Amino acid sequence: MRLAADHPEPQSNVLDPQRLARLEAILTGVPGDRELRLVLELLDPGNAGTFTWLDQRNASLVLMPGIAALPVQVLLELKGRGELGVLVISREGMGRGAPLSRGVLEQLLERLQQLLPESGLRYRSDRDGPLEPIVNAIGFRQVGPDA
Repeated sequence: MRLAADHPEPQSNVLDPQRLARLEAILTGVPGDRELRLVLELLDPGNAGTFTWLDQRNASLVLMPGIAALPVQVLLELKGRGELGVLVISREGMGRGAPLSRGVLEQLLERLQQLLPESGLRYRSDRDGPLEPIVNAIGFRQVGPDA
């Protein structure tokens, strides 16, 4: 009879989403897609990472902040209706608040505010909670999958 302690399960390359840093934000009042694409290209980090358009509405930044050996990925989504979605993800654990990933989000939002002064921050997961609030027809905020 084999004991699990004698033969541990092989480690998977699949990451546990509960252990990943995942921070989201939504900006409103951004320009139309064509102008916004030109502005977002100004976020290209040069030697500090990569900027890539994944398709017409989605871009990716991969950054190596500071001396950390931990890459941080930023996904930018042109949502239409004057909205821009920002998603910061990394392998950094959320147990200590993911300070590296949170710092990347902070710097990115500051830079976007400089580039898009007319925009406003509608939602930020580390401030407003993990689910984007939805306002129903009566005007009440709802959160969760049933919202």
